[in-house]
Amino acid sequence: MKKSIFVTCVLGLSVGLTSIAHAQSEAFKAPQDLSTIKPQQLCVHYAEQDEAEQKRFFERLDTLSLLSHKDYDLIPQGKIEVGSSICGMYMGKGKPLKEDGIQIRPMVFKVVHIYEDLYAVTQSGMVMEVHARVEGEMPPTLNQPMPRVVPPPISAH
Repeated sequence: MKKSIFVTCVLGLSVGLTSIAHAQSEAFKAPQDLSTIKPQQLCVHYAEQDEAEQKRFFERLDTLSLLSHKDYDLIPQGKIEVGSSICGMYMGKGKPLKEDGIQIRPMVFKVVHIYEDLYAVTQSGMVMEVHARVEGEMPPTLNQPMPRVVPPPISAH
């Protein structure tokens, strides 16, 4: 009885992991009408496409004004700078290894994107900071310490 439950669990786990690995290895296929796809999906999957599809994706994203003026030069080079759009970052560098973010104000998120060679900090759709990823150095922090503020003077009445 215990053996059959164990075998069932192992088989279920292996089938689940195989399906996850298969889903990740499949390339993103865009429909002919790109207006049916969320723009961020086009940004994220841009680097995986062939040249003809990249041209279609680029034209659609440019029509939606999701690219900054810096992105036009930096995307083909695979680089990002402060002032690049988050869409341009995804298009030029591809998917990051990991992303971690916090909400700093209502509807405002600060996110650190971790790539093999750099850390990119984005906020409100723009790249705000770019740091080289050096072994032995800590990545940029999301939580900045609050400065000490002197309370306002209280007048005696």
